[in-house]
Amino acid sequence: MKIGIIAEDDSDVEVISEITLALLKTKAVGFKRFIGGGCGKVARKCAAWARILVQQGCASIIVVHDLDTNDERQLRHDLTAAVAPANATHSVVLIPKREIEAWLLYDAAAIAAAFRETKHPKVPGDPESLPDPKRYLGDLIWRKYHKKYLNTIHNAQIARRINVSRLRQSPSFAPHITFTSGVRQTLPRGAR
Repeated sequence: MKIGIIAEDDSDVEVISEITLALLKTKAVGFKRFIGGGCGKVARKCAAWARILVQQGCASIIVVHDLDTNDERQLRHDLTAAVAPANATHSVVLIPKREIEAWLLYDAAAIAAAFRETKHPKVPGDPESLPDPKRYLGDLIWRKYHKKYLNTIHNAQIARRINVSRLRQSPSFAPHITFTSGVRQTLPRGAR
């Protein structure tokens, strides 16, 4: 089975791939991707890319678009409307509050493990309330471990170790739980 991912950058695709595999509890899923190189291109090309991904055998589509300073309702409406004509079996629009790094800040143990440290950093109680989660994560890692954080390298490493049950606290992540539950039901019996 293949899942198509439309996202702003490779780092977002890697995070979503790792988290999706953890939720599906299988490695029997492959991913195809389209990268926007920023939010503007994702919005403009979303419909065409979703159609191409379905034509390439992706029964399910994930669109990831950071909220940044957009109106969430309008953004969700626009992206959902763009993906719908592709007729994927399952689709979901994920809009992390501000940035996807907010999701990574839900699991201090995953952050520590990604940096090969034993001491857990103190993470904020509500990471989605942060105005700049990426900068916060970088500053947190520097203060705690005196190591440089690079989202292009470390986001996937954190996501690979994240305890997905912690993400259930995130309102913006909730649609992904429903999505993966539906996808899981369509997996071949041996892959479930």
